[in-house]
Amino acid sequence: MTQSLFDSVMKTVREHDMASSENVALLMVSGGSDSTALAYLAAQMVAAGELGAVSMLHVNHKLRGEASDGDAAFVADLASRLEIPLFLCEVDIAEMVRNTGGNMEAIAREERYRAAREALESTCLHLGFSLEAGRIFVAHTADDRVENFYMRSIVGTGPGGFRAMKHDVMIDGCRVCRPLLEVGRDELRSYVLRRHDAVQDGHGAVWREDATNADTDR
Repeated sequence: MTQSLFDSVMKTVREHDMASSENVALLMVSGGSDSTALAYLAAQMVAAGELGAVSMLHVNHKLRGEASDGDAAFVADLASRLEIPLFLCEVDIAEMVRNTGGNMEAIAREERYRAAREALESTCLHLGFSLEAGRIFVAHTADDRVENFYMRSIVGTGPGGFRAMKHDVMIDGCRVCRPLLEVGRDELRSYVLRRHDAVQDGHGAVWREDATNADTDR
């Protein structure tokens, strides 16, 4: 099961030329099941020589009080266990919404990718990679692609709006890749649950549940 999932993810990575041993990837990790699985899988890619190096970013949006701080602590433990350099960023999204009157999800997404670009630039600089060799890995799954399609059908969309979620896109000059886009959330959760070395939070959970669904960028 574990190896078959890794092989499936690597098939997607290779078919879409996402990354190789010549690349470094910044992992955007919320602590939810999808991004937690991404962290384990990316660490396995490095160990197998399929990826040059990785670092990790967690953005604390300060929206859920102690639960948000618990997410950050969990991701810090995960990064430590996997020996992956971690960037922790705190952004008071609620205050930004009050000050600007903007949309909360749009502001949160913009701040996440702003932080991701800065973290990727720092990673490339310190590890000796060019920014062009840098990638941002996000944890969108096959479930997210289906949900995205139905959401568009509900709210309405213009010409071309029903195009499938892409495996990679350019955001703010950085290549953002979705290596988990061909696997489902249940498969990823089974993968994490089967790991004997899985990091646990203070309640024994091996990922963090988030009612705001911070694993996705809708």
